Amino acid sequence: MNLLILFVALCGLSVERVEVAPEIDGVINDVCWQSVEPVGGEFIGFRPRADVPLSQLTDVRLSYDDEFLYICAFMHDSDPSTICHQLGARDEDQPVDKFYIYIDTFNDDSNCFVFTVTVDGVQLDSRRTNVNGEDRNWDAVWSSAVSMCDSGWTVEVALPFSVLRYSPQEEQVWGINFGRTISSTNEAGYMFRMKEQGGTDVSCFGYLTGLRDLPTGHRIEIRPFVAGRLQFGGGDGLFSDPWGSAGIDLKIPLNMQSVMDVTVYPDFGQVESDADQGNISHWAPWLREKRPFFMEGTEIFDMPFNMFYSRRIGSVAWNGDLIPILGGVKITGTSGKLKYGALEVVTGRVWEDDSTLVERATSYSIGSLLEEFSPGNWIKVSATSVDVPDQEGEQYSYGRSGSFSGMITIHEHFEVKGKLGLTWNRFQEESDNAAMRVDAGYFREHFDMNFRFEKKGEDFNPSYMGYVQGNGETSFSMYSNVSHDFKSGAMDALWFGINPWYSTDASSRNSGSGANIWFGGATISRYDLNFWADYNDRWFDRYEGPEGRWYDAGFSGGFSSSTDYRKPVAGWISANRSSYLDSWMRRFSLGLMLKPSSLLSINLEPSMRIQEPATRYNWNEEQWEKTSSDWKSLSISATYMITPLMRVRLNGQISRFDRTWDTESSSYSSDNIWANLLYSWEYRAGSWFHFLIGEVSEDEEDPEFTAYAKLTRFF
Repeated sequence: MNLLILFVALCGLSVERVEVAPEIDGVINDVCWQSVEPVGGEFIGFRPRADVPLSQLTDVRLSYDDEFLYICAFMHDSDPSTICHQLGARDEDQPVDKFYIYIDTFNDDSNCFVFTVTVDGVQLDSRRTNVNGEDRNWDAVWSSAVSMCDSGWTVEVALPFSVLRYSPQEEQVWGINFGRTISSTNEAGYMFRMKEQGGTDVSCFGYLTGLRDLPTGHRIEIRPFVAGRLQFGGGDGLFSDPWGSAGIDLKIPLNMQSVMDVTVYPDFGQVESDADQGNISHWAPWLREKRPFFMEGTEIFDMPFNMFYSRRIGSVAWNGDLIPILGGVKITGTSGKLKYGALEVVTGRVWEDDSTLVERATSYSIGSLLEEFSPGNWIKVSATSVDVPDQEGEQYSYGRSGSFSGMITIHEHFEVKGKLGLTWNRFQEESDNAAMRVDAGYFREHFDMNFRFEKKGEDFNPSYMGYVQGNGETSFSMYSNVSHDFKSGAMDALWFGINPWYSTDASSRNSGSGANIWFGGATISRYDLNFWADYNDRWFDRYEGPEGRWYDAGFSGGFSSSTDYRKPVAGWISANRSSYLDSWMRRFSLGLMLKPSSLLSINLEPSMRIQEPATRYNWNEEQWEKTSSDWKSLSISATYMITPLMRVRLNGQISRFDRTWDTESSSYSSDNIWANLLYSWEYRAGSWFHFLIGEVSEDEEDPEFTAYAKLTRFF
């Protein structure tokens, strides 16, 4: 066995074509597997101890035919009764035993596909890039099955070549690796050693040879859908604003390296509401993207300084109506080491009472080119354009932005990054409309150090299609973090870090300076504890009041801790007290996870934020006043897995936000209650039926009930 491991480590893996495909049922009794020698054996661990072989062996077999790459793995386990089980939805990362497949189809040592199957048969997939890290929003349609026996568990996987992108060469050489976690003993490791702390390092993969005459064209994927919604708001009629829609999503391969996504009249109705946040800052809250059309391709469309913020497209108009998206086209692909992407989306008009134009039809465009010379060395050029034509007497307007970014790696551990952003907006002076940032750092597995310089021009404004908090600032910071892994005992790791910073505004006033310190540790049994402390020197907030305001120095501090998420009862807690303007703010949050059975999980998250009386400018009264706020929230979610392909999920939140000013008429309270019950069924691979019933109640208004259904078919 040790000689086989040495051979694999030195020479990689070879795969052979089979004439008879295996049945994907999780049982290794197919004819094709009988002639394939297993590889793997002792996987190299990184948890709980680095470079210590996992306590259980893992055997892997590979084969392929004209359509699929087949992978079969048997995870030996001397006591399968200790295996943790928790069924979850697709792409839900549960703390259970898993088998990982990593494939670098271009063998560029920088990018890979990741396919994961849990011991309960749950699929997870993602893409990993050196430029943007892991993209869990990427989804593919593939097959897998698992089975248990008295000596371990088996997984069989069929990966269609149609979901992968690879070179047009007749004979392929891919990078490949496999991973495994053993939940009962908190072990994790790889066939080919990667980073000591478990991070994915594509350059450490082995080689997969033997792939010949793979498909040179992929089929078109078609996803038509129908959706409908009924709302009851307690008015005179039974239902208000009935709505129905039908549309289609297409994935059209242009060649083996590029694909075009087309969406026509997409349904971007949210099956889960955005959580209420009780905002007291100068800036609108950042909202997480949930719409599939925008969620893929982050390494291509991501821009520095958040110059591309997809939630700007099809957002909510000022009258509360959702801005409709009429259609969109997205092209992404690879040519050698060059990656490219382009996106175009058109939104429709929003009317108030069929007579007043609230939002004009708008065109949103973004294009990007990314050249990866070698692992850790790349450049990227991106540009956006937002065009709002003349409509209903409103004059044509536009917003443009462009960016350049890149990274150079010197002697493996020293990295230099640079970013430059430019904006051009109609009706805005074209001066100082730029932003730049330079990072230089030294990164080892247990020691990081990074210096950053950033400058944003006074008129830098990518808000047409981006998200930026303030401009006209120049800042310096120095980040450093050191960690230590233990080779024995109850402790797993300790860490310590410090980050001093200094920033000035456009008038050279101190807009923030001080230092942040943190330290903590984790145990072998997956408990961790973190502490942090901040000191912020006297600073100037130019957005507070007509002429800004100086604020005194202050200390802040807090802690967070989490428990072992493998247990039936687990959770986390966080508390801190921080300086806020000329006063203080206290935050407390708690997360509690309950798993009464392997089919049911419940999450409770109470939180509160108390801002003590502070001096702020009341813009309504045009005077300085004392103001305080009190924010309380309870979020609840529960998931019951009827089968691995069918689930019922409950989401809800109860929140209250109180804001008090010296002027009583400016004070207000806001109560928000929402809940929805979602039934989801994947009735065939890639085809879904969703049914949602929900209720929203704000302040003293009558609650609004919603019934929503959507049927999607994958061809």
